[in-house]
Amino acid sequence: MKKLLAIASLLLCALAAKAQDEYIDFLYRTMPLPDSLVYSRQWWNRNVEKTLDVRQEMGWNVPEREFKHFVLPLRVNNETLDDFRLVYADSLCARVKGMSMAEAVLEINHWCHERAAYHSSDGRTSAPMATIRYGLGRCGEESVLTVAALRAAGIPARQVYTPRWAHTDDNHAWVEAWVNGKWHFLGACEPEPVLDRGWFNGPVSRAMLLHTNVFGEYEGSEGVISKNRLYTEINVISNYVPTRVNRVKVLDAEGSPVCGAEVEFKIYNYGEFYTVAQPLTDAEGFAQLETGLGDIFVWASKDGVFGFDKASSEYTEITLKHRAGDDIKADFHIVPPANNPLPSYASPEQVAENDARLKKEDEIRKAMHQGTVNSEVIEAFRNSAHNDREAEAVATVLKSISAKDFRDITADVLEDAVSDISIIDPYVLSPRIEMEYLLPFHREIREGLNGSVKTPEEALAWVRENITIVEGRNPREFRIPPIAVWKSRLCDRASLGIFYVAVCRSAGLPAGVAHQDGSVYVMKNGDWVKVDMENARMQPGGKGLLAIRITENTLTAKPEYFRHFTISSLKDGKTSLLDYEGTQEEHGYEFRLDEGDYIITSGTRLEDGSILTHIQSVKVTADKETESDLFLWPAQSIGKKVGKGGRLDVIMAANGEPTLHALQQLDVAAPELNRWEGTITVTGPTRESIDFYKGKLKALNKVKYRCDRKMKEDNLPVIRLTGVDGELVYSSKGYNTTLAESLSRVMEIPEK
Repeated sequence: MKKLLAIASLLLCALAAKAQDEYIDFLYRTMPLPDSLVYSRQWWNRNVEKTLDVRQEMGWNVPEREFKHFVLPLRVNNETLDDFRLVYADSLCARVKGMSMAEAVLEINHWCHERAAYHSSDGRTSAPMATIRYGLGRCGEESVLTVAALRAAGIPARQVYTPRWAHTDDNHAWVEAWVNGKWHFLGACEPEPVLDRGWFNGPVSRAMLLHTNVFGEYEGSEGVISKNRLYTEINVISNYVPTRVNRVKVLDAEGSPVCGAEVEFKIYNYGEFYTVAQPLTDAEGFAQLETGLGDIFVWASKDGVFGFDKASSEYTEITLKHRAGDDIKADFHIVPPANNPLPSYASPEQVAENDARLKKEDEIRKAMHQGTVNSEVIEAFRNSAHNDREAEAVATVLKSISAKDFRDITADVLEDAVSDISIIDPYVLSPRIEMEYLLPFHREIREGLNGSVKTPEEALAWVRENITIVEGRNPREFRIPPIAVWKSRLCDRASLGIFYVAVCRSAGLPAGVAHQDGSVYVMKNGDWVKVDMENARMQPGGKGLLAIRITENTLTAKPEYFRHFTISSLKDGKTSLLDYEGTQEEHGYEFRLDEGDYIITSGTRLEDGSILTHIQSVKVTADKETESDLFLWPAQSIGKKVGKGGRLDVIMAANGEPTLHALQQLDVAAPELNRWEGTITVTGPTRESIDFYKGKLKALNKVKYRCDRKMKEDNLPVIRLTGVDGELVYSSKGYNTTLAESLSRVMEIPEK
């Protein structure tokens, strides 16, 4: 009998090992190139082993499809991967042992709230453990953490994004968890007493697109936006709101259907038309996308010819009739879906109990984060200098990295950056090139080159001769750390420029990637020269000056880049946004741009969330100045302005992202609000909330604070501006990131 049991045990172990290998093979077949280059198979093996242990321990009875795509993968979005599952799986499982799946999902969200709260930051997504160490994260990082925690406990989870809101300037990410055969949503690190409830129940009703990325070849019931062998981008908008299928037919100048045209569906946000989907037309010239019941802008192109229009119904025709160099001016009124908040079924008692728990969790989180994250690493690096030159090099490196880098950069990366200080230049010493995961590269690449690269041309030739371009293994273009490319000699086109810059810096040649458009530049003979990585050559083309003038008759507010207008390059019939603030002059902005064609997009957001937009073309010539007026539609909804005797009422929740945005907007508007001759009242539900508001609104001088424990307003914050006669002039409910600008339009502010 003992012998039979031993044989059975060996067979079970063999079957388990085979299953584990099959899951690892599945991950390798579907993981992005950076994940296979940076992380070893042994590391993946440990994580899969832990995942299978949890699956057996928790017994959630998750179907194989949901397990493979929403539990097994470590990657959620574009974050750096870490040991989160290995470190936290056991404690998470212990915390929810014996609970139902729904109870476990809610409990794990409380666990996440104990460790992180909302705070805006740059676009690089921190790893889950880095977010925990800092205790703060933007919504994309909070949702990555929450998905990672749910998956670590064996519960299928995915991150859902509205890539851009249609009614206000911003985006948002939250979480869906699979519970007993159905997907339910929750706000990440924002626990509620029940599922399918969050502060965004109102804003999501105005969304035009909601999507999530599923790694692996996924076959589900959801609509598909795009698909390849590594991941499927699915459309979940119909799970939340009424929808419309937008069928776009693309025609050529003769009226014949165009096959293979790229159709870009775009949402206006942050001063640009942002692409959220880009299908190709079929043989009959059709492409389609399911969206909410609002307007969406459509741009179609093929072989350098393009056309555009807004889609407001199920059928839209677009004719390809424009080319770069054409004089283009067009106006559109883009209307988002109506506000119709999703229902919530939590009882007042449940909400009150949950609110009390949130306060305790806030205290837990504060107690966890008494010191400055990563301060010991940063201070040790500052103190490592033994002379003035080393101190200058250390200071140069620290000035070259981002605020978020200060939170999670490691000592070996900093030490490597100053391993050779013969040239002290941020474009030589900095470990940060673009948005890549930071690992040491200077010393190893420099020693490997062994003096063979002395010029930018030699660096380019070395990259071309030694690096193999891998196609199709990184469709989302996650950035590959330079040292991973160096060791593997493999790269994709998106990260090739980053690696070239690393080679140059390791060889003492100043180089960088322009944040405006991702172009690669290298210093040659005292001048910055653009590098054409595609054709492996220097591109010394000159720059021209684009002067955007602001005239009084078009001005509705002080215009800002990424708020009121943006500039996009126009190449091959497609636009590409410039991440560029320009130089603000007395009467406008100045931009030094490569010679070429550009599109200026501008917009005025109205109080109902709709947008009056204008697009116009402009051509920039090298070594010349080109002038263009900035056109901004006047806000037609403005009737009278409210001055002396008026009343501004602001009613807010105790906390949460909409409240934080409202406080931020009131702080931005403080200089004008302090001069306004009306009364301002801010109301909150508790004394603690009033103290919180006061801390955030220190710049606001004349404001009355009021506590109303029984206030019954929904869809907070609520902002109302009334005239001296009590007439309602302006109102806003819920999430609003343009409040300061809207108030400036309807308030009569005395001159300084």
